[in-house]
Amino acid sequence: MKTLNIALFGCGTVGSGVYSLLSEVAQKITWRTGATFRVAKVCVCDLQKERPVQIPPELLTTDGTALLDDPAINVVVEVIGGEAQALGIITRALVNGKQVVTANKLVVAKYLPLLRRLEELHGGRLLYGASVCGSVPILKLIDETLPFDHVNKVRGILNGSTNFILSRLADGVSRTDALAIAEREGFLEADPTADISGADAAQKLSILIYHAFGVHLSPDAIPTTGIEYITERDLEHAHAGGSTIKLVAEAWREHGIVKASVAPRLLPLGDPLAAVRDEVNIVEVTCEGVGVQHFTGRGAGSIPTANAVVTDLLDIVKDRRYRPHQPTAPPPIHALLNRVAA
Repeated sequence: MKTLNIALFGCGTVGSGVYSLLSEVAQKITWRTGATFRVAKVCVCDLQKERPVQIPPELLTTDGTALLDDPAINVVVEVIGGEAQALGIITRALVNGKQVVTANKLVVAKYLPLLRRLEELHGGRLLYGASVCGSVPILKLIDETLPFDHVNKVRGILNGSTNFILSRLADGVSRTDALAIAEREGFLEADPTADISGADAAQKLSILIYHAFGVHLSPDAIPTTGIEYITERDLEHAHAGGSTIKLVAEAWREHGIVKASVAPRLLPLGDPLAAVRDEVNIVEVTCEGVGVQHFTGRGAGSIPTANAVVTDLLDIVKDRRYRPHQPTAPPPIHALLNRVAA
């Protein structure tokens, strides 16, 4: 029986969800895959901090470097969030040839070509399905169900937190109360800037573009407007006119060039995106052959993200790798490293 020794980096909302889920479904995983998933260590910043889940003290450590260099660790799960530290964890793990699962859409969106190149050079593997749309396996669906079709457009609601807030505003709840409810339900971080500004949706859209069009478009290059100034009155006026307001992320081909945007849009109530409420995501993919398809599921909260992380772990056992469209050869590694340094 194969045993995967996992080093879990981070034990906040998502990390605790991953630990709990792995504990709950351990026997089912073994039954389905013939493999055993064992959380060998949990790397945290503060050993004494209270956490949503009880973890044996002997599993906790602050020495992440030792875990990344330990040949007994097969898999690294990164769910600490942020950029610089998470990028260091992921790159060192890949250079050491480890299997890596991350939910970090910021790092993946900004550095995906570099990470994929490190994966190829050192024989590791990077899976990041949890970084886009939580419970919706959209990257796998695009890679495996549309490999021979031509994607013309991707459109969707990619941020469950803002969709939850807009749903509350549509119900007549004040903006202040809507934000408070979203935070209480666990759909907002302590600093909600990335959600509210649209940056989170732009990062997810960047990853979708890479898989759908084979192009790396940095989230910083995507024109982005958030929901900072939308109020319950805006939703009331929209509804009176037979419409609603949603934060829509979209990308499309125009004369051979991929263009993209993230912004609040006024949508007629008959639009499939208009009917999606609360923390649910929807992705609409338009292809030349199969036409328009819609994929929906919960996109915010501990459990949907944790479930996506565990699904990626199962794909490690299946020896699955992403196969996004690659219309051009990958750039040399020194060019990618120079881009990161810049």
